[in-house]
Amino acid sequence: MSKNQLYKNILEETYLATAQGRIEDFKSHLAADISWTEAAGFPYAGTYIGPDAVIENVHARLGSEWTNYSATPVDYAFSGNRVMVYGYYKGTYNLTEKSFQADFVHIYDFNAENRITHFIQIVDSALVEKAMR
Repeated sequence: MSKNQLYKNILEETYLATAQGRIEDFKSHLAADISWTEAAGFPYAGTYIGPDAVIENVHARLGSEWTNYSATPVDYAFSGNRVMVYGYYKGTYNLTEKSFQADFVHIYDFNAENRITHFIQIVDSALVEKAMR
């Protein structure tokens, strides 16, 4: 199996695991020193270091503050150990009951153990914020 296919398989599993609430499965693909950056303007903006910080500050909140929140990958681009994923988010914010859909690009870097070491989110945060107001 090529590295590109391996990385794609891992990322597909992470998207599926988070959608199904299998946080420990998702977490198993993260390096111990992962740097995870949510976009400025996004409700969970910031850089989080380590799997527990990523879960606490991002994924636990997505699971508790939204209904049917999902990140759906559409296309993958590969460059060495870096993968860019184009896709879209959608969900309904529990407090307002408003829904949204917004395109994203996720940038992932992998280490020699095929774990994710770096993540950057690019998204139209205004669409998400609008659903929260």
